[in-house]
Amino acid sequence: MEPFVNRPLHKKVFDLDGIIWPYKNVLIKNILSFSMYLMILRLSLRNNIILHYHSLFDRFILLKYFLPGNVKIVLSHHGGIPPANGSLKDLFFRLTLRHVSAITYLSLRAKEYLQQIGVPEDKVHFLPVGADFKMFQPYDKSVVRKKLGLDLDTVYGIYVGSFYRLKSVDLILDIYYALRQKYNFSVIFVGGEDNENNNLYNEVINSGCPWFRRQEWIKMPDFYNAADFYIHPALNPQFGGLDVSWIEALACNKPVISPQLAYLDFDYSELGVLIKDKNEVVEKTEWMINNYKVFTKCRETAQKYLDGNTAIMAKLICIYEKIFWKDPSHNEPSSGL
Repeated sequence: MEPFVNRPLHKKVFDLDGIIWPYKNVLIKNILSFSMYLMILRLSLRNNIILHYHSLFDRFILLKYFLPGNVKIVLSHHGGIPPANGSLKDLFFRLTLRHVSAITYLSLRAKEYLQQIGVPEDKVHFLPVGADFKMFQPYDKSVVRKKLGLDLDTVYGIYVGSFYRLKSVDLILDIYYALRQKYNFSVIFVGGEDNENNNLYNEVINSGCPWFRRQEWIKMPDFYNAADFYIHPALNPQFGGLDVSWIEALACNKPVISPQLAYLDFDYSELGVLIKDKNEVVEKTEWMINNYKVFTKCRETAQKYLDGNTAIMAKLICIYEKIFWKDPSHNEPSSGL
């Protein structure tokens, strides 16, 4: 629902019928209007329906109790952390989440919470957004370094995103200061604006590291290809998402150093180095500075599981099919179409 339309706005998107609804006669705030509800009921007379919602720790599940049995609900975790044990939200999710048809998660913390509250294992699936491997491809590092005005001999890590502590940008700066005297090492920072959400903005631009403002998406392959590895010590306990930027780096055949490698449901040994806690971030980054060249199959391995146009879509379709057919032999694909 959107307040800027007065009547349902229809548009074809990738051959699918999309509708933006007016923000009127709201049944559930920011989620469902009366007109949307009537349309779901009308469609359910002749169709099985899956409602796939983009948030996990939300009240969307309430819809289940007002819809026919052939309307199934899928929830996707796109960020956020589980509620505190014993809170009202925790009680609500314990009573309701086990009854959805499927849940996809991004973080181990979300997965562990779902297991703890009794969501059946066969309903829980790891499903990141995935990267566009057609868009992000490897090419000559020296060419793009000259284009961006970067030193040809420096070992560069890269970070892409907002400059705040939630994503552990403070740790990236600590790593840089700890290692810059010992190695010809720096970090390429891409993103950030001078506002309250980027609370390390001044620290980044005054660090001496190369810094680039937020870029158009089509320009991002240059920045990933200019680097030697992606640095992502996302250890802040309040960070509940998964950044697509490090998957884009993998598509450009750049290894990753991150705790989020542990979220993957396949062997990530070809993709980079896992960080488990703050005590090892400097040591493991130092190892990566000296050994990043050993990772030669980042793109090849990641594409099998993290290509948003093939592997991710194949897995999503498989989840949908399981909901209505429940065929135990219908296993999720481990690679792209």
